[in-house]
Amino acid sequence: MGRRTLVLVIAVALAAISGFAIYQYLTNVEDDIRADIAEVGVYRASEQIASGTPGEEARPLIIEDTALRESVVFEGSTILCTGAVGTNADGNPNEVGCPANPNDLNAVLDGKVASGPIAAGQLIATSSFADTRDLQQRLSDAIAPGKVAISIDADVPSSAGGFIRPGDNVNVMASATLAPLDFLEIISNDDLRDLLVELEVDPTQQDDTPQSETVDPTAQPTTPGNVGTAIAGSYDVTQTILQNVQVIAVNADTRPAPLDTGLTPIAGVFVFEVTPQQAELIEYARQYTAVSMALLPAGDYVPYDAQPIVVDDIFGLLDRIELELGQVGSGN
Repeated sequence: MGRRTLVLVIAVALAAISGFAIYQYLTNVEDDIRADIAEVGVYRASEQIASGTPGEEARPLIIEDTALRESVVFEGSTILCTGAVGTNADGNPNEVGCPANPNDLNAVLDGKVASGPIAAGQLIATSSFADTRDLQQRLSDAIAPGKVAISIDADVPSSAGGFIRPGDNVNVMASATLAPLDFLEIISNDDLRDLLVELEVDPTQQDDTPQSETVDPTAQPTTPGNVGTAIAGSYDVTQTILQNVQVIAVNADTRPAPLDTGLTPIAGVFVFEVTPQQAELIEYARQYTAVSMALLPAGDYVPYDAQPIVVDDIFGLLDRIELELGQVGSGN
């Protein structure tokens, strides 16, 4: 064997020894790392599980798997965990296991449904499945503090053509026939009541009338003898009673769980979010008047001073009567 060959053999031997030493070192490092990184047994979805899937149907789509302990064990975790696996299986559960986590898959699935879509590979937790009663949305959860919900039953014509949807804001109008004199008995203001009761004589002449002298009931007073006669027996009135009220539900279509958003006319029960005082106002209007709604545009709303609307505001009837009387008086 030549000298050069001997050097080459020695170099190869040293390289082999160095390679083995490096391998041993890396193996030891890997073992140390694995010792520090504990894995635990978990359950995963093998494929997507649709929301509402019964637990019995979802069971074949759930498999046992492993995951890093640090991603499963933490304060408040509800991820199902069966304990330590691998080299740590016999270790201290408090250090390498998950004793505080739930572990009964059957308890999670039995009689439950998927509370939402579960993606393939997603870890299964107790919150992944829920009782159907817990999933039912309550409209009361959507009502703002200090507000209440009250409903009216409206048809298509009186509900903006049926195009009102949850989340829309509306003005509420009430229409009724009012008889002002019918309120005399319940008027609490003495001055107002006295104004409407019958006055037998002109107040300016009352002091000049002898006490013993009787007043001719057929005499025409210089001022209206009965203010009440100047008031019409009844008025057909429409007025906006509430402005910028939000609709939170129309039949089964609710603000927190909207249904079809298409512009299909619908009518039925409309639920408003209002203050308790406004609720009383709506209930009174619902009981004793005809109620309708005006749909408001999206965006900011500027309230206005709503006044009662009577027949003359629409037809200008008084102006027409004055015109006719003027023509008769002039002989035309």
